[in-house]
Amino acid sequence: MLFGGGLFFLAALALWVYCIFDVVSTDESLTRNLPKIVWLMLVIFVPTVGSIAWLVLGRPVDAGFTPGDPRPRIAPPRRSQRALGPDDDPRFLADLGERRRRLEGWEEDLKRREEELKRREDGDAV
Repeated sequence: MLFGGGLFFLAALALWVYCIFDVVSTDESLTRNLPKIVWLMLVIFVPTVGSIAWLVLGRPVDAGFTPGDPRPRIAPPRRSQRALGPDDDPRFLADLGERRRRLEGWEEDLKRREEELKRREDGDAV
């Protein structure tokens, strides 16, 4: 019976120490329900209940397992989509066709104006 009680004591001690480090290293703005100093006092003076309360009610939502780690414990999503180049984007290709048509229109307009200017200069020189 003593061995089982000793294991429970060691587990409670490990939980208590973990929660103290977690409260101390957690950013003040991420704590929930109570100010950080109140959580620390609760965990120190009411070890088992305070530690469990911290883990359930005070710790940041989806915090990692390392004390004070603000990153979510959920695995980051795998990159299922590869990065697309502009030539793979249909909107870019459609816009590219529109730009090409606009450029051709500008070139035609420029040629027309150059020819008109040349005709005026030839008419004035004669």
